[in-house]
Amino acid sequence: MRPSRSPRPRRAFLTAVTGAAAATAGCALLPEEQEPIEASADRPASLPDAAASERGYEETLSTEATVTVSITVDLSGDVQISNTREVIATVFRRGYAAADGRRFGVVTAPAVTVIDQPEVVRDPIAAAPAARAAELATGASVSSVSDWERAATRTVLGTEAESETATATSDGTDVELERARVRADGDAVTAIAVAPAGAESDPPFGELTRDA
Repeated sequence: MRPSRSPRPRRAFLTAVTGAAAATAGCALLPEEQEPIEASADRPASLPDAAASERGYEETLSTEATVTVSITVDLSGDVQISNTREVIATVFRRGYAAADGRRFGVVTAPAVTVIDQPEVVRDPIAAAPAARAAELATGASVSSVSDWERAATRTVLGTEAESETATATSDGTDVELERARVRADGDAVTAIAVAPAGAESDPPFGELTRDA
């Protein structure tokens, strides 16, 4: 069944299994083509001015953007389901830069329900390429991003999260990336730090706040 389209709905639902199909064990269901899910983040996460100044950052990015990604969900059981949904998400971007080449930023996206039963919720930014996510969060243009590796435990918006690190290049210079992701109410928050390779960096993940 096609959901009716409305401007930026907070949730869009997919009924995955009908009663007749559920009775057929082992069948692969191919749902009919769905219209894109449109959703918007509620409140931006950001770095307070005092915290940014103390770390040597200046705000360089404060805007909204529209991100379009495809999210595929595979469910297995008596009935096998594979479904891909296009998501059009309006996100908040807040970025900061320091004179020594360090960058820090955060992108706040809506956490989108792509399947209703069982409920499957996804972060659109997690479905974007790593270089695109880094650019959305920090404004930095990076390429040749390596695989992410688990690094440390960070506190983001009062929630502990496992951060990940990767290497990349930016304007021909080697850089190191670190990211941490958490859910905040109905939003998905991704914070990313970019620093010149080998530079001392202590990204302010724990000092992020959300607008009231």
